[in-house]
Amino acid sequence: MAIGLFFIPGAIVAWASRVRGMALFAMAPAITVSIVAVSALLAPVANVKWSLLPVAVVTILIAAVAFAASTWLLKKDAGREPRPVNWWAGAGHAAAVTAAAVLISRRLIGAFGRPEAFSQTFDNVFHLNAVRYIQDTGSGSSFTVSSMTGGGFYPSAWHDVVALLADLTGASIPVAVNVTNLVVGSLAWPLGCIFLAHKLLGNRVVVSAVAGILAAGFGAFPLLLLDFGVLYPNFLGNALLPTALGLGLQALGLAHQESRSRWIDCLLLFAVLPGITLAHPSSTMALLALMVPPLVLVWARATAKIVRGTRRPWARLGGMVALLALGVAGLAVAWQTIRPPEVAAFWPPVETTGQAIGEVLTASGIGRPVAWAIMALSIAGLVSLLVRRTQLWAVGMYLVMAGLFVVVTSFPFGPVRTFFTGVWYNDPPRLASLLPVVILPLAAVGAVRCWDTWILPLAAKYPLGKNVVPARWPVGPAALTVGVVGLILAGLLVGGTQQDNVREAAISASARYRMTNDSPLISLDEMALISRLPQEVPEGATMAGNPWNGSALAYAFTGRKLLQLHLLSALPDGAEQVFTHLNAANSDPTVCPAVRRLNVDYVLDFGHREVHGGDNGFKGLDNLEASGVATLVDSQGQAKLYKLTACGQ
Repeated sequence: MAIGLFFIPGAIVAWASRVRGMALFAMAPAITVSIVAVSALLAPVANVKWSLLPVAVVTILIAAVAFAASTWLLKKDAGREPRPVNWWAGAGHAAAVTAAAVLISRRLIGAFGRPEAFSQTFDNVFHLNAVRYIQDTGSGSSFTVSSMTGGGFYPSAWHDVVALLADLTGASIPVAVNVTNLVVGSLAWPLGCIFLAHKLLGNRVVVSAVAGILAAGFGAFPLLLLDFGVLYPNFLGNALLPTALGLGLQALGLAHQESRSRWIDCLLLFAVLPGITLAHPSSTMALLALMVPPLVLVWARATAKIVRGTRRPWARLGGMVALLALGVAGLAVAWQTIRPPEVAAFWPPVETTGQAIGEVLTASGIGRPVAWAIMALSIAGLVSLLVRRTQLWAVGMYLVMAGLFVVVTSFPFGPVRTFFTGVWYNDPPRLASLLPVVILPLAAVGAVRCWDTWILPLAAKYPLGKNVVPARWPVGPAALTVGVVGLILAGLLVGGTQQDNVREAAISASARYRMTNDSPLISLDEMALISRLPQEVPEGATMAGNPWNGSALAYAFTGRKLLQLHLLSALPDGAEQVFTHLNAANSDPTVCPAVRRLNVDYVLDFGHREVHGGDNGFKGLDNLEASGVATLVDSQGQAKLYKLTACGQ
């Protein structure tokens, strides 16, 4: 169901836009996320509850527009014969995607451990509860989801997809979360990487194979954002980024193969931007930053062409310079505007500048082992592009992201660091997760150049079995040699990329998803008590609890509401009195009015062990039974559920 949800709506629109082959499958998830996110925004306006219905309606409308636009823009191609289908090549591309999906999914499944496991981290309280909030309210709009915590706009595309999947299948929220992330990481991400590699090297099976295997070879993505945070929305946005980059390059005419219509490419790029932005705006800002070198290159070429072709070069040059200045000004405004508040960009640098540069060159992320195979191939690809002086925009994109990573990981706090990397909260892991987007294309160039320069000539010179292969076989000795050698080298590339860099990232992530009696968020005892809440707490009742100790997640798991659904949410009026003085309800006259106003009936007490090891108080929830304000309903180990008896409850 998750695969269908991610691919069918987007594939319908891509098909209507006359996109075929691998590109259709690569674009489908990015277009689908846009459809889902826009549908979630429009559904409340039309007074429609969040479901598959608004998604289907928006899909049909966008597909109709895409069909009409592509028919008009490609009318000159109406009589052109369709290109014959190469089934062998199709099978090769499919095998490449399958290999990538297997390599990535085995790591993700190993990290999750169980389908119903969930990350025991700070941000997951908000993410899981937001999914439940969408289900309860029937609204997945990015303007309403954060009202759960008293906030304003919050990009909710990831939450919309998870809530839709949970509603369609009846799966629990943790299962829907893990399956969604599994499809994004093991299918959407490698397909996008393959699509981007095709823009540099052409639509060849060897390119798909190399890019697919490389997509599974980074510890920095997709594993890092499923470990640190957890940053699920950023994870979705970054997974779609290679597809958007490929469309941008195609629209600028920089792709390896000329497209049928630049206008259609632009429309497709605009079709994926809402999804990436409503997954996480920082992913869109990464796209903007990475497109600067290609845009400057196109501007330089256009300027040179215009100046050479006119009698008044200075006037035309002035116009082009003005256009460049306008673009720079627009970028500066967007860069300063689309970012979190400066108070939220508090993450410190974590290493020296030398270490940061070394980690870029070795594709090792933050403190991970060196990715030797990827390092060698990416350096080879970088040298190849510089020597040939072709596709230098890829080098520019690499330098942009490398520079941002070095700044965020090693520069001291100050206006320079905040200007460049405040978009990503000055958070090193967020930028580390973007490094594979620029390193992978270079590594693909290095691998394919080696293949074309050395392997193919040798295969042609020394074909296997030239006296053994029957004449009726569909492939000749040279092709058989290429296939056999290709499979051997693909196996070596898999072995070379699935080493300590990826292995340590998977081990680190798996520790976050394990539930024990000492888990930082929810322990085994606490989960056992939560599982009994539907039988003990009636629907509509409200519980008080310290959200920092994980009790707030009872809402995601059971639908039973608490006063505070996120660790940093705004407190409703009177909640502070409950949290600090509830155990004095029989003697403090200010407590009971707050209890009645908030309709608090139960207390879920998980003690003072909090997710970050601190203690945020909530002393009013201690010793409730001894204070005579509540009776014990249920307990499991140190986890307790109380029913209030004070205040006439």
